[in-house]
Amino acid sequence: MLTVMVLLNLMLAAQAAPDATAATWGSAVATPGQRAHGYLPVPGGAEDVPPLPVTVIRGAKPGPVVALMAGIHGAEYVPILTLQRLAAKLQPETMRGTVVIVHIANVPSFQRRTVYYGPDDWKNLNRVFPGNASGTPTERIAHVLTHEVFDRVDAVVDVHCGDGNEALSPYVAFIANAPDASVTVRSRAMAMAFGAPTVKPLWPDFSGPTRYTSATATARGVPAIGVEWGGEARASPEELNRVEAGLLRVLKQLGVVPGGAAAPGKPRFVTWSESVMSPVHGLFTPGVRPGQRVEAGARLGEIKDAFGRTLAVPVAPFTGVVLYVVTTPPVNPGEPLVSLGQVTNTLPTRPAAAPPRAPPVVLNHFYVVLPAEAFESLRALDFLSDTFAQVDGGLPEFKVPEASAQALYVRGQDTYLELLGPQNAFGEPVGKVGVGLSVEQAGTLSRLAGPLRSALGQKVQQTRTRRRFEGRGEVPWYDVLYREPSAPDASLDLWVSEYIPEFFQALYPDRPWNAHDVSRRALLGPRFKPERLLRNVERISLELSPRRAHTFIRELVALGYQQVSSPGDVFVLQGDGLRWQVREAAQPRGLLEVGFSLNRVKTGPHIYDLGHGAMLEFSKDAPEARWVLASPGRAPRGNTGRP
Repeated sequence: MLTVMVLLNLMLAAQAAPDATAATWGSAVATPGQRAHGYLPVPGGAEDVPPLPVTVIRGAKPGPVVALMAGIHGAEYVPILTLQRLAAKLQPETMRGTVVIVHIANVPSFQRRTVYYGPDDWKNLNRVFPGNASGTPTERIAHVLTHEVFDRVDAVVDVHCGDGNEALSPYVAFIANAPDASVTVRSRAMAMAFGAPTVKPLWPDFSGPTRYTSATATARGVPAIGVEWGGEARASPEELNRVEAGLLRVLKQLGVVPGGAAAPGKPRFVTWSESVMSPVHGLFTPGVRPGQRVEAGARLGEIKDAFGRTLAVPVAPFTGVVLYVVTTPPVNPGEPLVSLGQVTNTLPTRPAAAPPRAPPVVLNHFYVVLPAEAFESLRALDFLSDTFAQVDGGLPEFKVPEASAQALYVRGQDTYLELLGPQNAFGEPVGKVGVGLSVEQAGTLSRLAGPLRSALGQKVQQTRTRRRFEGRGEVPWYDVLYREPSAPDASLDLWVSEYIPEFFQALYPDRPWNAHDVSRRALLGPRFKPERLLRNVERISLELSPRRAHTFIRELVALGYQQVSSPGDVFVLQGDGLRWQVREAAQPRGLLEVGFSLNRVKTGPHIYDLGHGAMLEFSKDAPEARWVLASPGRAPRGNTGRP
């Protein structure tokens, strides 16, 4: 390491030829041995942008030019106050080279006390580099920093902390894949010299806009690091002292300030990091703290609406350490809640593979128990089986339903409906709805147990179901994961299943089989009738009691569905080709409507009256339809966990 530092010092010193002329950044002008304050203007555009306050400290001897920058996010106060102190302490008569301090890079955000975004255009300055000279205020600031700072210096230190709404575990980051490999070496040496407890190598994509400060500088051949220390709009003396000490070590390591630059202790290294985003507008209460280790599926906090109703319970997608967490209540869709990282004691030399996580969850099928008159009408409807879909009486033969059947299986390409009569063999009451989700990767069902358990705070069971085949005996059919409710659910059951390959081999013995294929299409593909109308279920609308609605939404969010609208009369969630609409009612009606995707646009009649207040309505110019149900009445209590 000492050799690397010496070489780095020599290289940077060689870049700065002896020069007795003044160093000028905006109105800040300093000759050798001088300190000067001034402002760097942000020209262009229709809206005025306040100039950026800068201090230029010109050493008595030639050397590298180093930029220290704070306030990229205006509510990050530890770096702003630290650079204010450091600017007064640096002694130009003992320095080599020049230190250019940008005290507040995002003056509009600082003045208006906004987190993340500029108040005029609602853009994140650290996401718009290299900027635009004639763009929005935030883009123009980025352009000035790129061309008036990064292009004119030999090294950049961009100092951050947790924004005004974030608590953070300190770390320093550097670009590990700079286009010029020597820039990576020099950036890494700066990061190690700073002395943070954690170092985070970054591997950005340089094929598009650089977006971030450090990536922009390194893409232009300038070594750079990003410091993160402090947060929550606070600035304790201890935090200021630690950041100041780290910056002085970097300046010593670069040869600007005399003295040794040995960093305290050995850092840990982040190999993978990822932020858990809010799926909805709401009020977030964190359940973890910076530096805490959490297991995959662990509960990270809870999001509620303005009335205190739970909207979502975010969980950890993998096992890792909390890097930062949002600590103020307001959250918006797509904004971070918690950042997690996986750490090691060894500096990684290449990007890590994404850690294992819960698999995608898709709709397999659902059932609904209809009143006798409605079920009889559907069973007698020739259009249902002749034109609309493949309809059968169930596995394993897929036979035409008998005249007395109490179950109709309406098959699409990937999803199917199970329509039950009141005398069904499962003992389900009229009005009951069951939602069967599934995974399509063999051996992944168990990864969902943790997220479900954390989100619901209840026991989650995983069991295996078998099916008897003539001549083969009992064959494993599927594994099923379901919660144990504190009381039976009269209106709705939900479970997640995973098919077993042996089941498909028994069901279709003449087909070549891929043992890893446990998809819905493996079951339904051979039975799919593309000449008929139905392709898949794409929307389900439910009306549930407030208590069951909240639990159901938490289940869906824990299983990967994203809430896409603010709560009101309808809660809307989206994921993997399916849209859920959930209403609350004191006297819930259960299943209200089902939306279908079709194989083609239907010609001829577009509305079919199914009787008893139900109808099947087709779009005239799009391949879609909807089944609107009549109110099934209140359902008696009952419970099942059966796919």
